[in-house]
Amino acid sequence: MEEIGKETEVEMEKLIGLIEKIAVSKCAVIAMGIRDPDPETVRCAAAAVERKYADVILVGNKSEIEKAARIHYNIKDDEMPALPFQIIDTETPEDELVSLLVSGKVDAAIRGTAKASDSLSNLKKACHINKIHRIAILLAKDENPHFFAPVGIDEGTTLEDKVEFICLGTHLLKRLGVAPHVGLISTPDEAGKAEAAEILRIITEEKKLHAVDYKLDLEEAFEHSNYILAPNGITGNLIFRALTFLGGGDGLGAPILMDRHVFVDTSRSAGHYTKAIMVASALSKKKKNEE
Repeated sequence: MEEIGKETEVEMEKLIGLIEKIAVSKCAVIAMGIRDPDPETVRCAAAAVERKYADVILVGNKSEIEKAARIHYNIKDDEMPALPFQIIDTETPEDELVSLLVSGKVDAAIRGTAKASDSLSNLKKACHINKIHRIAILLAKDENPHFFAPVGIDEGTTLEDKVEFICLGTHLLKRLGVAPHVGLISTPDEAGKAEAAEILRIITEEKKLHAVDYKLDLEEAFEHSNYILAPNGITGNLIFRALTFLGGGDGLGAPILMDRHVFVDTSRSAGHYTKAIMVASALSKKKKNEE
């Protein structure tokens, strides 16, 4: 167990640098949904461009975005600086954001501050998918990243869905060059024990993946695993919020696991959109720029 933990830590320490390097090498075109923009949102988008993670397009009310930009750059209301990002003016960013993505006009998209329900509903319809599978990238207090799911309150409700979460999530880790080590968090009741045992059987025997049931020992799971699966979406959402908003952690966004398109979900209350843009650019299908 300890050897696995050490191996995972070494791999994951390098992951953020790897994601950043890939993002810079691609510098993809990323659309970000905007509602009720503030100076911090503008700062995040500008920082992503400055660090060469992406060419950013803000999708929302142009006048409101420009007003937030004036406050950020501390200039008069009758002046407008040359902004480092493009703006697409719309009153329905949830519609326009998905349209840009599926039409191929952008390489990837992040939700930003657009409405979650409308954005994800539009995405499901446009991409012809029945279920949303989001896997959050979480930086713990020690700055080591972990993949974590489910984080949507209606996700991971069945055994089959949890197995699919594990398969899709481990595929994402492998794309990033990381050897997956799955840690289950399970409830101590009989139903929870039986479900965890069946998930382990499927994952280890049929899927040939490494997985351990840590029961309710969240500390052990975070120490020895790089992909942690909560008992259900409600529990996962609460754990994620507790770790990020109260425990000194940080979220890099939650990529939705799809084959064709890259969409990174974000929390409207987080505000750390620079890192989500970086993740979206790195995961995009755009080829790396030749040096």
